[in-house]
Amino acid sequence: MHQTLLSQLMALPHLAERTFVGGAALFRFHHRVQVQRTPYFIPCLIAVLAGEKHIKTTSGEYVCRAGDWFTVSAGTSITFTNVPDPAQGFFAAVVIAADASMMQRFRQRYASVLPAQLDDHPLLAPDTACRQALHDYISEILITRHDKLSDALVELRWEALWLALARQGVARDVVLAQPGRWRERVVWTLYGNVAADWHADEVARKLALSESSLRRRLRDEGASFSELLLDVRMERALAMVMDGSTPIQRIAEACGYISPSRFAGAFRQRFGLSPLALRASFQTPVASPHMDSQLSLA
Repeated sequence: MHQTLLSQLMALPHLAERTFVGGAALFRFHHRVQVQRTPYFIPCLIAVLAGEKHIKTTSGEYVCRAGDWFTVSAGTSITFTNVPDPAQGFFAAVVIAADASMMQRFRQRYASVLPAQLDDHPLLAPDTACRQALHDYISEILITRHDKLSDALVELRWEALWLALARQGVARDVVLAQPGRWRERVVWTLYGNVAADWHADEVARKLALSESSLRRRLRDEGASFSELLLDVRMERALAMVMDGSTPIQRIAEACGYISPSRFAGAFRQRFGLSPLALRASFQTPVASPHMDSQLSLA
């Protein structure tokens, strides 16, 4: 069914190489690319549609092939390599996110029916019901009219996907995610204005804490304010670089950097490649004269 979904997505005339809509994003890479230490602040489900995604986490290394799904828990950083399919010429994947408000409503509605134990292995082979639920969710997002009734139906499809995963007994880190930790509260505060010159005491005041209390609570969760601030800025930068053609200088300013060169250096240090190199991985390869001659002889 992943090939059916891929065919439908690729057939859309308005589909770009990077499409963000609703709670989902479609990524299509035409070149092999590795991105290091990518931060995830909310639970995500990655469904590979074409090619392979090689993933490194603190718990191990995984190869996610076309048709496989991978779950990422909140507060995780992963290093991934997207490998295009040789026959199709690109890598493609859909990423489904779960924001805190949706997760909270989901838990409230279905707490009594969700199993207490689910498999926590991040790499999974979805069953037919899960694949159908993903197909229905993506289809609903693509046709939604963005009114209240349509938004409610999109959320219903999203919940059906999470319930299908629960019934299969997998994806513990997304289905049973518990929002509300202090690191998440700090992250969402920073997201309110990523470009601002944030300091820990200012964030603490917004959260009705002293600075020392905030730092202690973050330390108890294995986090620090400076690390979260950098993670938020780099996550926003990564999304903006991948989202289109926004000039690098504007991205730098939006992420709290005055100097584009300092921003590019921080981006390279974090992700292992420059913003322009990442954008180049989306570009459709131009056939070489040698390739053209081979095609003409076929």
